[in-house]
Amino acid sequence: MKTTSILFFSLIFLLFSCGAKHHDQQPGGIDDADTVVKKKINAGYAKAGSLERLAAQMIASRESYLSDGNTEAEETFIRALVTALKQPNAFEDDFAYLRKYEINQLSADDHKLRVFYWLSPYSGSMWHVQNIIQYLDENKAVTAISFNDLYQDKDNEGSPTPFFEHIYSLNTSPQKTYLFTGYGQMSGTEPYSVSHILVVDHSKFSINKALFKLGKTVKTQLFASADLKEDQSKEKLTAQLAMIYNTQDKTISYPEVTETKNGSIFNGKRGVLTFRDGMFK
Repeated sequence: MKTTSILFFSLIFLLFSCGAKHHDQQPGGIDDADTVVKKKINAGYAKAGSLERLAAQMIASRESYLSDGNTEAEETFIRALVTALKQPNAFEDDFAYLRKYEINQLSADDHKLRVFYWLSPYSGSMWHVQNIIQYLDENKAVTAISFNDLYQDKDNEGSPTPFFEHIYSLNTSPQKTYLFTGYGQMSGTEPYSVSHILVVDHSKFSINKALFKLGKTVKTQLFASADLKEDQSKEKLTAQLAMIYNTQDKTISYPEVTETKNGSIFNGKRGVLTFRDGMFK
């Protein structure tokens, strides 16, 4: 009798255990809606936490960089950011948590392209700005790339790392074309301005298309720098050197600089190019 009771209660316990496991498990191992949502939320928090941690490490690495020249912390963050920006729906994320590390954003006027940028903690009197491009194509696919990776020949006139102020979408087909205008600093006494053309062809990026025609020369960019004199304001000189694009008449105004034995001087004159037939001329 005692043995029969033990077997009976063991059978009851086994049935309840199987019922509980069946209740917790969905057929075919498929998660329910709440579980899927929780997993997505947790993945988002993990991504944010990882990027924040890497951004903090990048900022904190300046002291070690000054002693050993190691830039690995920033390179690691850039790789992680590019990977995050390529993820589905990443264009809908504002990545606002990165602003505390002075990582800012600039959007094109068509809101299909944006740039994440910051002044590298390894900059000295020459500015080194990191610009990471994210693009949403006509099929809603998103991709990203570091602007520095777009320089192939490295034979550019000035620093490849400016602060961009404006990004304009130009009317071209079939490729998508953007005009970037910005400024930078070659040293503490030599500010500069620059205009770049970015061509997007099926999510492939290029800045090597020559679209600026100056006389008989066709260039891939407009560039102007001038030496800062002792009695000059750097802010005023930077403003005078600005590349100015007029969206109404599609003209770009650029500063003319004279080379002298004492350096480059802004001579007060400005040239104008008009965008027509797919080129500034």
